[in-house]
Amino acid sequence: MVADGMSAGVPSLAEPFARLTRGRGTNWTRLAGDARTSIGWVETASLSSLVTDSSAASTAWATGSRVFNGSVNVLPDGTRLTPIGLLARDAGRRIGLVTTTTITHATPAGFVAVHPNRDDEEVIAAQYLNAVDVLLGGGRQFFDPQSRKDKRDLKGEYAAAGYALCDSRDALLRSRSSTRLLGLFSRSHVPYTIDCRNDAELGRATPTLAEMAEVALGILRTSRHGFLLQIEGGRVDHGAHANDAAAMLWEQLAFDDAIGVVLEFAQQVPDTLVVITADHGNSNPGLTGIGEEYVDSTRGLERMAKATASFGTIKQRVLAAAVEATAIVPATVIDLIQSTCGIDLSPADAGAVGAAALGAPSHEITKQHANFNGILAQVLGNHTGLEWAGSSHTSDVTMLMAVGPGREDFAGWRPNTDAYGAMTRLMGITHKNPSMSVEEAKRYLGSQATAETPHWL
Repeated sequence: MVADGMSAGVPSLAEPFARLTRGRGTNWTRLAGDARTSIGWVETASLSSLVTDSSAASTAWATGSRVFNGSVNVLPDGTRLTPIGLLARDAGRRIGLVTTTTITHATPAGFVAVHPNRDDEEVIAAQYLNAVDVLLGGGRQFFDPQSRKDKRDLKGEYAAAGYALCDSRDALLRSRSSTRLLGLFSRSHVPYTIDCRNDAELGRATPTLAEMAEVALGILRTSRHGFLLQIEGGRVDHGAHANDAAAMLWEQLAFDDAIGVVLEFAQQVPDTLVVITADHGNSNPGLTGIGEEYVDSTRGLERMAKATASFGTIKQRVLAAAVEATAIVPATVIDLIQSTCGIDLSPADAGAVGAAALGAPSHEITKQHANFNGILAQVLGNHTGLEWAGSSHTSDVTMLMAVGPGREDFAGWRPNTDAYGAMTRLMGITHKNPSMSVEEAKRYLGSQATAETPHWL
């Protein structure tokens, strides 16, 4: 289980956020306090940088080898690695991928696909055919002949190969008896949880991550030789990239609900190993001290809990209002932020948000914040105390928790490549992938190279 882009501060924020919004704590915190849980800390570098991207991180788990950012299971010299999903399939296990991103996105792709460019999602979609038994997430555009560049009817090919197809929440819940399943619930990424919660039509059409996980487990548990399932809360990462605290935390709670489903399954099927982690940090959000003796920090989190729309939805509404009025009107922005965030902006702050929505140049010194998301996040942060280091991935270690047989293999401080050895040992797989050192990889860095490439591994 992967909370993509989950910085260390996210679960610590999610716990009080969950109590505020739902009246109960998180499975994450409960699990972290259980003596039967093994806890580790994972170093996340890729072969090209101390800061990894998702494809290099997933490759490290899936092969035990590091690659350059942007690559999926391919070394810089073109050597193709064999990911754990294909090895487990060849050993007789069934394979599942569940995510709130496009199903062809970097993290799920890393367990099965082999391709030098993570962005070639049409290619990755084709590689899953007959390699993965259950595929649930977004990314319909990469399977439909109308939107694929090659006009290939990939959905038709999946159907011909025995996959049941579903494209809505109701259809998913009716697919529990399927043996192979392709569920695509959005043209691109699955909509944010915060938007699904506050748009009745969107909520009815879109399954939660927990619902997708439950259906996938129900199908895969019939395998006589076991299964390998990756479940990704992929839009935790997107919320962090957008500096959208409320969207990020609702995605974390959706991931936490999926943890609950998985732990319940593991109780029923006690030879199940559950590993929960993140591939990297992102933007390092944190609740800072505001007000005298920091008493306003708690109130700030309470203010943030009132949000009812993602930043993307807010921007759409600001731009729509601008088109109607032929200009950005600060009073309109004030009303929009009050209705979606429960926060009263000053006319100056509203003007800055409106100008950023139109793409006006910003005098923001931190370049990662010089955009609509960055400006809105800082304006709201003055009221909530939620601040961001930037809008990109970070090099921080990530926390890992493991429960079930073999959990001891995941305890302590480890490189991200260690997960592969632990998982393959437990599955009786002996395959060893080739690897490359940072020194060997230098010659392939090209324009990425610096005058002094550090020896970080």
